[in-house]
Amino acid sequence: MAAHFGATIIPFAAVGEDDMLELVLDQKDLMNIPVVSNYLKDANLESIKIRDESSGEVANVQPFFPGLLPKIPGRFYCLFGKPIETKGKKEILKDKENAKELYLQIQSDIENSLAYLIKKREEDPYRSVFDRTVYRAMYHHLEEVPTFEP
Repeated sequence: MAAHFGATIIPFAAVGEDDMLELVLDQKDLMNIPVVSNYLKDANLESIKIRDESSGEVANVQPFFPGLLPKIPGRFYCLFGKPIETKGKKEILKDKENAKELYLQIQSDIENSLAYLIKKREEDPYRSVFDRTVYRAMYHHLEEVPTFEP
């Protein structure tokens, strides 16, 4: 589609925190707490039966909402790749092999950028909001917290 309109493709990769939520209690943990277990069993008896006509194991599945806590936000890492011009290549990219080659090039660029960002995220001494806050408070309250150079 980009070639059809002569658009420039700019590969882009972004990596955030490992997980945005922390699982603190799963179903087994909750069912081992007597008060919670009794409450959940009663709530399931009074709830609307989605699988009323089912039998066997499928009918006995209980709805479950795990105990989740949001994690403290971390840095997001973004990287723009080298622009790829498609202007004037409309006829060339009509060939499926040429279009596939361009697609694979873009895919490879993005995958390499993601791997690079994941590596940089692991090496970042200021990944945590606490580390960044301490840095700004103690050293350079007027400057940006250091980041990596691509």
